[in-house]
Amino acid sequence: MSKLYNVGAYIRLSIEDSVYDSASVENQREMLSKFIGMMPGWIEFKFYIDNGFSGATFQRPSFQEMMTDVRSGLVNLVLVKDLSRFGRNYLEAGRYLEEELPALGCRFVALSDNIDTEDGENDIMPFLNMMNDYHLKNLSDRIRSVMEAKARDGQKIAGNAPYGFWRDPDDHTRLVVDDYAAGVVRWIFDMRRQGKGLPTITKTLNSEGILPPKIYYLDKIGKDSSHIKSRSWIITTVQMILRREAYIGVAEQLSRTVISHRIKKEVNRPKDERIRLENAFPVIIDMDTWNAVSEVNRLAAEIYANAEWPRAERSLYSGLLVCADCGVTMPFRNSARKFVDGRRVGHANAQCRTFQSTGGTSCSMHTVAEGTLDRLVIGHIRRMAGQIVLDEDAVREILRRRLVGATVGSKANTKKEIKVLGADIHKLEVAISKLYEDWAGDIISEETFTDLIRKTEEERLEKERRLASLEQSKNEAAAKEADIDRWMRLIREYAGVEYVNRELLEGLVERIEIGEEYTEDGRKHQDIRIHYKFVGLW
Repeated sequence: MSKLYNVGAYIRLSIEDSVYDSASVENQREMLSKFIGMMPGWIEFKFYIDNGFSGATFQRPSFQEMMTDVRSGLVNLVLVKDLSRFGRNYLEAGRYLEEELPALGCRFVALSDNIDTEDGENDIMPFLNMMNDYHLKNLSDRIRSVMEAKARDGQKIAGNAPYGFWRDPDDHTRLVVDDYAAGVVRWIFDMRRQGKGLPTITKTLNSEGILPPKIYYLDKIGKDSSHIKSRSWIITTVQMILRREAYIGVAEQLSRTVISHRIKKEVNRPKDERIRLENAFPVIIDMDTWNAVSEVNRLAAEIYANAEWPRAERSLYSGLLVCADCGVTMPFRNSARKFVDGRRVGHANAQCRTFQSTGGTSCSMHTVAEGTLDRLVIGHIRRMAGQIVLDEDAVREILRRRLVGATVGSKANTKKEIKVLGADIHKLEVAISKLYEDWAGDIISEETFTDLIRKTEEERLEKERRLASLEQSKNEAAAKEADIDRWMRLIREYAGVEYVNRELLEGLVERIEIGEEYTEDGRKHQDIRIHYKFVGLW
């Protein structure tokens, strides 16, 4: 009796493959679908398609979806046109084909390469994987050589043109001056040469309504920029412009590279391996201005480095504070206030990072003192502990309803449905075995067998999906109830705490949202919300 196979048909088409019609998605689908239809006991479960993805990596969305279905038992046969469609990374392909798929009991078939793991170990498969990997390395080396030749010729080979330039419409590897943006660049350099600070320059640009580089670029090429949340200049952008040697005609290219043809993570190249060319681009900033601004930058850095900052240890709340309006983290700034009698009193205030970086032109300050947070956290923990001592069951029930919801009320029903589904799946598996016996004994025709086996298997898979969903919901509810117990235990442990420490914050607090101060009925107010680990806002 033939084994029943749920087939996951995998199709991959990389960008360079698109020129070959024989490798098109449509042709691969038609070929695989016809083959599945010819094989008794093979059921077309799903097609998994990655269009435009390199075989160098296995972090492809449809491939990973297929492997999830294999691991969950929904797919027990993977079918591809050839090994190169599966992947070109020799090491990773070998791990999947020789270790993971066999361990999961999943059969693998590559049509064009005549590979079927049901036939036992295939001596040619590792060799073909190695050749696919070599093809990828060879292609990578050729591309790298071409890129280096273009860089040495002074061509702009990667990324958008720097702000102030535009790619030449007649030769996209060359840069021409964008008069408007170049004028803004010169203005920035002029302001800095006059000694203006980075926050002042940033605030001036935003106040004058100058579009920041990314927004300006998208608007100029006619693309929608509404998806970009920040529409303001920030200090780091101004700082980058003031240090960019492209404005004096210098091109530094190939400053980053990938680790290997298999590992696409980018890393910085050593300085001596980068390609640096003088007079590669049109000049926007003259050398006199460049040198003067460089000196201003150097002096500013020197003053900052030599200043006596009253900085203590890292704030206890580092990484925990977020602005309630824009959602960015709020760094602490330690400083000292000088009184008329000469005393210097240190204090630490958090401030919205967006407000800081835009020179005060976006969001608002949202400032809060560290001492205020200490009092708030201690008071809130003590109140929570008091409620638990007063009526633990009531607190637990409130948290259950909020975190687990209707799952608590239907726990018995869920358990019953899981039991029924398990019995139904067993009956369907028995029915499938009986159909095979009837087909093998010529009691039913192949046409009837194929029709009935497909319907029965579809019903079994649907019940398995429902069962998996219920099991997941049950496990999630149990995990949330465990989180509630953990939170209540921690609150009781810290009930008598007298001062805030990092251990307390790391154990209990997920984040603290800081609202802006406002005045109501002549009194100042500020909304500060603590989101606890395990249970969220309370």
